[in-house]
Amino acid sequence: MAVAPAIVVVRPASLLISLIGTRFARREKPAAAWFGPKGFASVVYGPLVLEFGIPRSEEAYTVIAVCIAFSIAAHSSTDVPVARLFDVEDLAGIPDDDDENGHHVGREKQTAGVARAAPRVEEDGDART
Repeated sequence: MAVAPAIVVVRPASLLISLIGTRFARREKPAAAWFGPKGFASVVYGPLVLEFGIPRSEEAYTVIAVCIAFSIAAHSSTDVPVARLFDVEDLAGIPDDDDENGHHVGREKQTAGVARAAPRVEEDGDART
């Protein structure tokens, strides 16, 4: 099926070509080509293909729908690992696995720090303040 090559090869390759001559750093270009820009066009084109009775429109619509679903799964499952390559944990709110001394921190310590940072909500009669 054409879905995997479209998501993994064709789209990123076309975006890499479009980034030639930009001021993106060499390691930023593959990330930009992988994640964006994504258009809303395929969500619109799918129903239009069905509406206008294009030959084999059901097959085209299926390919479009599978491509959208695969894209969502592929890109949402790779966002954190790619962000970690750019050391943006602090900016994105992703907990770091190392403490300030470079020692590995267990998950229980990380979540304990997050839980303490949450604001407390106190009840006052029927209203929450």
